[in-house]
Amino acid sequence: MPSTSVRAFRALALLLALAACSSPLEKPPVEQRYYTLDARRPESAVAAPGAPVLAVRRFRASPGYEGRELVFAVDGGAFRTDFYNVFFAPPAAMVGDETREWLERSGLFRAAVASTSQADADYALEGSLTAIHGAATGGRNRAILEVQFLLIDVRAPNAPILSQRRYRQEEPVADGGASALAAGLDRALAAVLMQMEADLAPLVQPRAVAPEPVSVRPSAARGGRR
Repeated sequence: MPSTSVRAFRALALLLALAACSSPLEKPPVEQRYYTLDARRPESAVAAPGAPVLAVRRFRASPGYEGRELVFAVDGGAFRTDFYNVFFAPPAAMVGDETREWLERSGLFRAAVASTSQADADYALEGSLTAIHGAATGGRNRAILEVQFLLIDVRAPNAPILSQRRYRQEEPVADGGASALAAGLDRALAAVLMQMEADLAPLVQPRAVAPEPVSVRPSAARGGRR
C-alpha cells in the first residue's frame, strides 16, 4: 500500500497536469500587418476613337522578391525580410495590376486588359520586378523600386519588340519602418509608371480602321436616238 507521502506526490502531480491542460503555455499567435501598392494617378484621360487594346501579361519577380515579406537592405550588402510586415499579395502581381489600371486611364488605349481576357489585343506589355525594398544605408532611409517593361506589337508579323527598358526610382522616407517604406513604394511606383507612359506614347499607333465602302449610284440611262 502506498505511503502517505507517495499518495500526496501523486495528487500533486495530477493537479499540476490539470493546471497545464487548463492553462497552455503556447504563445498567442503573432499578428501581421498587411500592405498594398497604390500608384495614385493625378488624372485620367479619354482614349481617342480607334485607340488600340493592350494586354498586360503576368509580371514576374527576380529572386529575393517573390515572397510577400517586406525586404530591407542593410549595411554590408545584406538583406533582411520582415515577417511581421507583409504585402497583401505577391508584389509582382500588385505591380502588374497597378500598371494595367494606370494605362487603362492613360488615354493611350481603348482598354488595358489582363492576359486572361479574350479581347483582341493590338499590343502586349510584359513586366519584371527586379527590386522592391527599403534601404537604410549611409544614414539615409529610402524606398527603392525597379521594374523592366517590354512592349510587343502583337499585330505585326513575328510580334516585334517595340520597347525594352528598365526604370528605377528611389524615394526618401521618414524612417526605416514598414509604414514609411510602403508609402515610399507607392510614390516610387507612380513615378515609374508616369515615365513609362511617356515613353510608350510615341510608340502606340491607333488601330487601323477599314474605310467605309463608297456607294456608287448608277447614272440615269440616256435615251435612244430619235
